Amino acid sequence: MSKWRDRLADVDDEYLIGLSNKGIVKRAYKDKEEVPASIGAMEEDASVTVGEETVTVRFPLGDSKCSCPSRSMCRHIVQAILVLKESCQKEGGAGEGGTEAAGTGESGADGQEAAESQEVLTAPAEAQNGGDAANAGAQGCGDTLTAREGGSGEDTAGSEKAYNIDDADGKAQQNGINAAERQSPNEKKQTILIKEITEYPFEKLKKTLGTRGFQTFVNQVTAKQRPEIRYSSVITVKLPEYTVKLLSPLEYSTCTCHKKELCVHKASAILWCQLEAGILTGEKLLGEIGASGQAIDMEKGKEAAAQMKAYLEELFGTGLSRTSEDVPEDLERLAVISHNAGLARFEGYFRTLADAYGKYFKRNAALKTEDLMAQMTRLYRRATLLSQAKDAGAVMKLAGEFRADYLPVGNLDLIGIGMEHFQNQAGYAGETIYFLEENSGKWYTYTSARPMFYDSGRRGRFTEKGQAPWGINTTMENLLNLRIHLTGAKCDDRMRLSSSQETRGEITGEQKLRTSDVKGWYYRDFEKLFQEQIGKQQTGWLFEQSTSGEEASGGDGGNSGGSTRKGMELVFVRPASCAKAEFSRTGQQLTLPLYDQAGREVLVEVTYSRQESSTIRYLERISEKKLPCFLGKLYLRDGRLRMYPVDLPEVEEDEDAITAGREVAIGLADASQDSQKEEADAMSVGEDSTAVKAGPHQEAEMDSQAETVISGRKPKYQVVEEISEEVKSLMEDLYQSGFYTVHDSTLKDIGKAAELTESYGMKCLSGLLSELSQEIAAGRHRMKRQNGRMAELYTDINEYLYLCRQKTAYDRGWDYYKSV
Repeated sequence: MSKWRDRLADVDDEYLIGLSNKGIVKRAYKDKEEVPASIGAMEEDASVTVGEETVTVRFPLGDSKCSCPSRSMCRHIVQAILVLKESCQKEGGAGEGGTEAAGTGESGADGQEAAESQEVLTAPAEAQNGGDAANAGAQGCGDTLTAREGGSGEDTAGSEKAYNIDDADGKAQQNGINAAERQSPNEKKQTILIKEITEYPFEKLKKTLGTRGFQTFVNQVTAKQRPEIRYSSVITVKLPEYTVKLLSPLEYSTCTCHKKELCVHKASAILWCQLEAGILTGEKLLGEIGASGQAIDMEKGKEAAAQMKAYLEELFGTGLSRTSEDVPEDLERLAVISHNAGLARFEGYFRTLADAYGKYFKRNAALKTEDLMAQMTRLYRRATLLSQAKDAGAVMKLAGEFRADYLPVGNLDLIGIGMEHFQNQAGYAGETIYFLEENSGKWYTYTSARPMFYDSGRRGRFTEKGQAPWGINTTMENLLNLRIHLTGAKCDDRMRLSSSQETRGEITGEQKLRTSDVKGWYYRDFEKLFQEQIGKQQTGWLFEQSTSGEEASGGDGGNSGGSTRKGMELVFVRPASCAKAEFSRTGQQLTLPLYDQAGREVLVEVTYSRQESSTIRYLERISEKKLPCFLGKLYLRDGRLRMYPVDLPEVEEDEDAITAGREVAIGLADASQDSQKEEADAMSVGEDSTAVKAGPHQEAEMDSQAETVISGRKPKYQVVEEISEEVKSLMEDLYQSGFYTVHDSTLKDIGKAAELTESYGMKCLSGLLSELSQEIAAGRHRMKRQNGRMAELYTDINEYLYLCRQKTAYDRGWDYYKSV
């Protein structure tokens, strides 16, 4: 009897519901009052007769059998367990001279066995909602789990204290009960269950999830999309679409998918609990993802990296001026090698570089040597990191994935904002629709893209007239005029929405944009625009390239091919005035200057292409008479804000926006009057009356230049700009000539640049230039060409120059846009 009393002491309603379901447990309670039951032999197995059925209760309880036709946990088995537990508690209580409520550790009314028994059977529901039991059980796991429900921090601390005293010396507590006895059955059951979870083999769970499932789990961990986990005698894990109840033994855990064996949902639930307990870490998961996420073969990856490095080093050695016209084909082969090795990003990088070399051989005026040099050095650095990767996780971080993993983001209320057509250098063409979420104010995109790798002779066919996704009965183009509600939306880490059939959409109204809808993205003041948006774009050198081949740091601001990047969201710009657009035939680029009330400048820039020709023609016709609102991608170059325009939306201004604009205009008018008064005072004392009148901001800039001339000192950013530009020019010359045929004058200039940079305190750059000069000189006296070290130094110098340009552009921009 004592053996069965110990076995059943921690069995509560929630545990029984986990073994069967709530309906069966309720029916068993009802039958217990109506259907007679008698207990037979109680040895290793217990025999209980319930009505006309014979139940054999075994431990674990999931192994119990009944003579009825049911093959699962039936109501007779549950009733037998309840009757057996009640009997054991009565005998145990009588033998000890008192009554103990096993479900929650609370005693019932003295001397009332019936009420006592009822309390025992119904107490687990109270324990489920209580905080102390859950807290104590969580603390008993080694302080890695926290209580999920109820209970204050003081209660948790008290439970932990009692547990520690129990472990230390087992002294009696203030109510006279031994500390070991104070641990409730729920806590004991939870501790056993947590131990089973932490000891469950990781490899078995990983195998159960499979390649795609394990990758999805890791992505959810990375995105911090933690499910709700509730701890009691049963650990309940609420996954996005299923609910898992983990029981002890784990083999009897249940899932709403109704599979008896270990399903992917149970495996995921156990992994989440192991992560909560500290058995797993994000680093370990990322280290494992490579072997399962894209079937990455480390040997293939290393071999591909070696081929990449060797070929790029050969290109560095040969030089751009002597490059063969077969290079684009060779780069396309490396793209195929990357694809076969599972290196998704490298496939895109090599296709982009192949397209750039193709433009070079076609004498495309829009292609700049510095852009080609930047692509080459970045790709070489990535290939180097790939060759040095120590585990599959590091390889996956560099390789990326062919197919984005979309994670649930709940329901979204979206406003269609703009559409962008693209045909990028990575070989895709299509459309990207930009949405703004009404509640969170976040940008989301939906992209429809088609591969055009081997169809370069045909123009990309745009499908804006095609059917909209998510079951919405309209065209993609018409989404721009609507507000929609998405149920069960999913997106990837770049906020790109999935067209999954599980996501359903409905139209909620017309677009009718107002400034209140785009709050946080609407700007009249360009100083505020600089302060709030440019800081997001201070990124590392290897920040993800856009699919058009331009760097995320700005490039020439061209079409990103629908690739939205964090820190490069769209903005609405309402200028006060504009100048006439100018088209540069040399750079094949249109520039349209926009000005705010203070005269600060934002440059709208569009590089010519067949797809952008209509955009350029439209922008050339814009005048101050009817100045639109501009929607576009913002970036910083040479100390000026620049924008690639996506659309020219109609935004109705609220009263607050209009009032704010008036206040700015009044403030600037007052400043202008003060300036004119000062000018008149100066003229009265003999100042030159022919001086050109300038606005307050232009005057401040002129004063700064005048101060520079008088003091003979340049701003720090200007000095760094000049030195960086000089070194960059040398690197471009070296890229043109190659490492094999460096002219003596170039080598001499590199040595001088090393001395100059050292004199200005740029010791790191000086050391790199000096070592590069020595390596080039030594290479002239080698029989075997060794470009590896020179390529590394050359790449390091380009990264240094990028960081210099980023810093000086920000400093120059801040000096220009800040308030006077």
